[in-house]
Amino acid sequence: MSNDKRAEELFAEFRKNFLSIQKKYDEKINELSIIKEMNNTMQQIDFIDQDLIWTRHLECLKKYKGLAAAALYFSPDNEIKKDHFFHTKMEDTFNFTAIKHLPFFKALLGEKTNVLIASLKDVEKKMSKRDTSHTHLFSDEDYAFYGQSILSKGKVIAILMLFGKDNNMFEASHFLFYNVVCDHLYNSMVFLRLYYGKLDEEKQMLQLSRFFSKNVIGEIFKKGKLRLGGEKKQAAVVFVDLIGFTSFSETMEPEEVVILLNHFFSRMIPLIFKHRGTLDKLLGDGILAVFGTPLEDPDSCLNAVRTALEMFSELHTLNREIKSTFRQLEMSVGINYGELVAGFMGSEAHLNYTVVGDTVNVAQRIESLAEPNRILVSNAVWKQIEPHVDTLDNLKRVTRLDDVKLKGKAKRVCLFRLEPRYS
Repeated sequence: MSNDKRAEELFAEFRKNFLSIQKKYDEKINELSIIKEMNNTMQQIDFIDQDLIWTRHLECLKKYKGLAAAALYFSPDNEIKKDHFFHTKMEDTFNFTAIKHLPFFKALLGEKTNVLIASLKDVEKKMSKRDTSHTHLFSDEDYAFYGQSILSKGKVIAILMLFGKDNNMFEASHFLFYNVVCDHLYNSMVFLRLYYGKLDEEKQMLQLSRFFSKNVIGEIFKKGKLRLGGEKKQAAVVFVDLIGFTSFSETMEPEEVVILLNHFFSRMIPLIFKHRGTLDKLLGDGILAVFGTPLEDPDSCLNAVRTALEMFSELHTLNREIKSTFRQLEMSVGINYGELVAGFMGSEAHLNYTVVGDTVNVAQRIESLAEPNRILVSNAVWKQIEPHVDTLDNLKRVTRLDDVKLKGKAKRVCLFRLEPRYS
C-alpha cells in the first residue's frame, strides 16, 4: 500500500472519528440548552399558573429533540395534581384516556421501569387481537415511544412519555439525558409542592391571626397541619359586653358606631393575645374569649382574670380619650371554667376556631348578671385564682355573692364579684 493511500485512509478514519465526536459534542450542547430553557421556564411563569409550567417543559423537549409530542402524567400519588395528563399538541388525534389501559403504561406505573417501544402500532395490533373493544390511541400514524417513571419515596408520582415518528428515534445513548430531564422535573415538583405548601401555611396563619397571638400560632404549627374537628379541653371562658350599647348606638350615625367599636376592639383584643388567650368571636358589641385552648395552660383562669382587669383599666383610658366625642362606655364581664369542646370548624379554605358546651353557656349567663364595670366569676374560677389574688394588679376588692339560680340550671351556683381598680 502506497504512503498516499495510507494517508488517505488515516485521514478518512480521523475525519469519521472527529465528526462522531463533534456530533456527540453538539448533542450535549443541545441537551444543556434544553435543560437551561426548562429552568428558565420556572422563572418566567407565575407559579399560580402551574399547568403552563409543565406544558412549557414538554414543549422544550418537543422543540429541541424533534419529537412528535411529549406528555407528563401525574399519578394519584402526586400531591400537586392527581391523575392528570399534561401534553403538547399532536398532529394526530390522540386518546390519552386509552393509553392508561395499555400494558406498557401499567408497567411504568406499577413496575417503576423504563419502556422503549419502536412501534406503537404493533402494540395496538396485539391489543386489538386480544380485545376487539380496544380503543385506539390514534388513527393512521405510527410512533416510537419512550417512557420513564419519576419516583418519590418509592412511589411513582409521574411518568414522562415521549413520542417520535422515527422508529429509531430513541437510543440507549439518550437515556442518560432523559434521566437528567426526569431529575429536573422531579426537582420542579418538589419546589412547587414546597411553594404551594408554604402558600397554604401562610393562608392558614393569616386565618389564625384572627384568633391567636403570633406565639400561639407558632406553637400550633409545630404540632402539624391544621385539621377540622374538635376535642375536649379544660378552659376558662370570658364573655365581655358593653352595657346598654345597643340603645346608645341608636342615637349615633352608623359610621360613628363602627368607629367607636373599632376603638374598643383594638384596645381589648391585644390584651387577650398578651395573656395567651384565644379570640373566639366578636359578638356585635361584645367579645367571647377562651384561655387554655388550643394550647393547654395551667394558669388559664388566672390569665383570664388578669385580662379582664386590664380590659377595665384600658376602658378607663379609652373613656378619657373619647369623652369629648362619645358617651362613656360601661362594660361587664363573666368568667367560667370547665370542660368544653374546642376546635376548627367550617372548611379547609375558611377555618373558624370556636368553643361549645355547657361551660360556655354558663359563662354567658354569668356575664348577664354582672353589674356595670364589674367582673363575675364562677366558683370553679375562684378556686383556681384564690391562691394568687395578691398578685393581681388592678383588683380593688372581691365579694362572695349569695348563691344564684342560672337559667336552665337546677342547682344554685356560687359567684364572686371582682371590682377593678383603675390606674
